[in-house]
Amino acid sequence: MKSNFQIDYFSDSKYEYLTIEISFKGQVLCQLNKDKGVNNIEIELFYDSRLLEEVIFKFPLDEFLDVLHIVKKDLISIK
Repeated sequence: MKSNFQIDYFSDSKYEYLTIEISFKGQVLCQLNKDKGVNNIEIELFYDSRLLEEVIFKFPLDEFLDVLHIVKKDLISIK
């Protein structure tokens, strides 16, 4: 089964370090940053204000947790 999640790495001027954005079916879902350290990674959730088209944000919890785990490991390893 192909995942509907997409992971994008980018530099956001609001943050000192690289951030990672997670999208679902092309819609931005959240952004993670490690500006407060690797033990205090923050997640910012996005909702209606960033919707480009109607997408139902309903997906398997385990799949989303797997994506979050991957992103967290990547964020920690990026210097």
